[in-house]
Amino acid sequence: MKEKTDLGIKIRDARKAAGMNQTELADRLGKTMRTVQKYESGEIEPSFAMLNEIAKVLNVSPSHLIGYQKQEIHLETLSDVLYVINELNKKAGIHFDVTVKKPDNDGEWSCTLKFDGNNKDAELNQDLCLFLERYSDEIENLDNTAHSKAQFDHWFETELSYYSNITLKDKSVDEG
Repeated sequence: MKEKTDLGIKIRDARKAAGMNQTELADRLGKTMRTVQKYESGEIEPSFAMLNEIAKVLNVSPSHLIGYQKQEIHLETLSDVLYVINELNKKAGIHFDVTVKKPDNDGEWSCTLKFDGNNKDAELNQDLCLFLERYSDEIENLDNTAHSKAQFDHWFETELSYYSNITLKDKSVDEG
């Protein structure tokens, strides 16, 4: 038998904290008790969709179950934001273009960071574009009160969990 995984232990602990036995969790998930036992023992790993369902039933975040701890980033000054942009530029697999539109007769002045989702040399851009598309929709839903802050926060935690296993590497010095 496989050794218990951190994920399995976290599912078991969250189930116990919710006051459920394995049969109750299995019933709520539409699974067999044996499947829940396999999740908890590490014999099988639940799909990401099932992990989200388990988290919902147990009233925890998916990131809690996988052990992802988001970093606390303190953005207190504009300088902090500029620093984050520069650090992002140092990562391999990500590329963005900066476009500046200077004021003209219409007075519009804007700038954008553009991530090309089709850039084969920046394989993470596609993930960034997919996330930003969904993020835009979720922010619009939040602004139009179609979703509550709690719904947005749950969506965001789920996204963080999904992308938490994609690690960033620094660009080599000559990639600059």
